[in-house]
Amino acid sequence: MSSHNKKVTYKHPIDENTDYLVPLQYEYKSSIPIQSRYSENVSSIPSSAPPSGLFSSIYFPVSLLLYVGIPIAQLVIGFVYIGQCPIQQLIVAWMIVSGIFGILLVVVGLIIHTRIRKQSSTHSNLLVLQLLIPFFIIILLFIIAWFFAGQVFVFRVKLSVEFFDSNLPEYCHGNLYKAAYILIFIDYLLLLLAIILNVLSFVAPPDDTVKSHEIKKRPIDQIRT
Repeated sequence: MSSHNKKVTYKHPIDENTDYLVPLQYEYKSSIPIQSRYSENVSSIPSSAPPSGLFSSIYFPVSLLLYVGIPIAQLVIGFVYIGQCPIQQLIVAWMIVSGIFGILLVVVGLIIHTRIRKQSSTHSNLLVLQLLIPFFIIILLFIIAWFFAGQVFVFRVKLSVEFFDSNLPEYCHGNLYKAAYILIFIDYLLLLLAIILNVLSFVAPPDDTVKSHEIKKRPIDQIRT
C-alpha cells in the first residue's frame, strides 16, 4: 500500500470497541482547496505600486508651465538687447544663459513626468529616467546658482545705471535693465508658488493619485500546518 494512504489508528478513549482514524499532516494540507492555495500564492506576488513623489505629481508640470514664460522672456530680451548695457555686460549674458537653461529644465522635467506617469517598467524607460533625473537636478542647481549671480549683476549697478545717454559708460538700455530687475522678483514669486504646489503634492495629492493608491486588497486567511 502507498505511503500516502497511511493513517494512524487510535482507540476511542471511552469506547474501546470503537476505532477512529487521524489523517497525517500532509493529507491535511492536501485537503486544502486548490483555489485557496492559489489565492495565497497570488497574494504574495508584489503588485506594481502607482507612481508617487515629486516628479509624478500633477503639480510638477503645472509648476513647470507657470515657470516657462520667464526663461522665454529672458532669452528673447537678452538677444534683442545684446551690446546695449556697457555698465554691466554680464546682465545680457545672464538673461540669455538663464533663458536657455530654463527652457531646457522645463523640457527635461516634462519628459520625466510623462515617462513616470506611463508606469512603464521596461529597461529602456528606466534607463532614460536614471539619466534624466540626475540631469534635471544638475540643471536646477545651476539655475539656482546662476539666479543669485544675476542678482549681483543687476543690483550692483542699480544706483549708477543710466537709461538715456547711450554714450556714457554707465548706460544700460531701460527695457533690458528693468526687465532683468522685474524678472528677478517674478522668479521669487514663482519659486514660492512652486514650493507650495509641490508641498501640496505630498500633503493633499490630487484625486487621480489618491484613487490610484486606494487599491483594496482582500485578506486571505493563512492556514498553518
